[in-house]
Amino acid sequence: MLTDVRDIIIIIGISLSFVLLLASTILITSVFIKIRKLVRYIEESLEEITDLRKKIKNSIPKPISSILDGAVTVKTVIDKVFSKKKSNKKERDDKDGK
Repeated sequence: MLTDVRDIIIIIGISLSFVLLLASTILITSVFIKIRKLVRYIEESLEEITDLRKKIKNSIPKPISSILDGAVTVKTVIDKVFSKKKSNKKERDDKDGK
């Protein structure tokens, strides 16, 4: 009697573990597929931006395009520096409880 109950519990446990393994595998693969799609989208967007920059650079005279390119580069660097400082300040405020 007890051995039959034990065997049934073991079979149910093994079945549940296989079901959980299957479910986790499906979830992990779907997450990786979505991440891969997102990465492809970002890469395509960057390529489009680069192509647009090249078209603008070719259509505008050389000195003006160099100035515009430099301005865009400086603005990007400044945005990155100040956004990091703001995020660090927010993290410190959160830690202090403000």
